[in-house]
Amino acid sequence: MKIYKIVSASKHFMEKFNSYYDYFYQEGESVLENDYGNLKAEVRHFNIHVAHGTAIEIVKK
Repeated sequence: MKIYKIVSASKHFMEKFNSYYDYFYQEGESVLENDYGNLKAEVRHFNIHVAHGTAIEIVKK
C-alpha cells in the first residue's frame, strides 16, 4: 500500500482548503492510497478554481 502526505504552500492555504471542503488536514498529514484518488481530484479543483496556482499537493511519503 502506498502512503502519501498532503503539503501546502502556506498555513493560510491549508486552512482555506480545509474550510472549503470541511476537512481537518494538517501539514504533512498522511493520506492513504484508498483516499488518494478522491483527494487528488479535490486538490486539483482547489488549486485551479480557488488558489489559482499550486497551493496544495499530495506527494509520496
